[in-house]
Amino acid sequence: MIAVVVAGLYLVPYAGYLLYPVLVLATVIHELGHALAVVVTGGAVATIALAPDGGAVTVHGGGSPAVIAAAGPLAPAVVGAVLLAASGWPRADRIALMVVAATIAAGAAGWIRGGFALPAALIGAAGLALLAVAPRAVARPATLVVALGVGLAWLARREELFGATAATPHGRLPSDVQALAAAAGGTTSTWAWGLVVGSLAALALGAVVRARGPAARVSSSSAPR
Repeated sequence: MIAVVVAGLYLVPYAGYLLYPVLVLATVIHELGHALAVVVTGGAVATIALAPDGGAVTVHGGGSPAVIAAAGPLAPAVVGAVLLAASGWPRADRIALMVVAATIAAGAAGWIRGGFALPAALIGAAGLALLAVAPRAVARPATLVVALGVGLAWLARREELFGATAATPHGRLPSDVQALAAAAGGTTSTWAWGLVVGSLAALALGAVVRARGPAARVSSSSAPR
């Protein structure tokens, strides 16, 4: 049910503003996904910039163009899947929230610059850390909203996901799918649908792991019948 509500908010015009903080968090995770892929594939990250309207860019040199381009769009779904899976297991959800918060804070300190970008990233990390120590009655449903909101954030920017260019603080630049097509061949549409399928598969796997957790079973068995 939460997934349907979150998807609906992203799809209905202007309703997505209710999830604006989660959408900004997803954008930060998206760019950190690019940055981590740069480092892992032997490149160097210069800066990450983020605008209030959601436009963002990771400036880097070197690395594998295809891996870097794919890592950004998939990163929010992977993080969302991890949080979703962890929410079904006692203490695992709190650990996952703290790990994600620490990773965002470290990435922000190392790469993120700009008047909006750095505070947005640090506030997002702080929010996740606070959620990790919040009472269960608040933390569990909030974690589900964050997990699904981050994992489905591509719905809010689906035009750019499927487009050849994307808005950034440096103007319109080639989109991730355009970079994938240029580096690995194929069409932008093919890569866009591939990223959608990959994102949904990650969330589905997270949901399966969550459903098998003792916390999820207790919650289900205690619900009114």
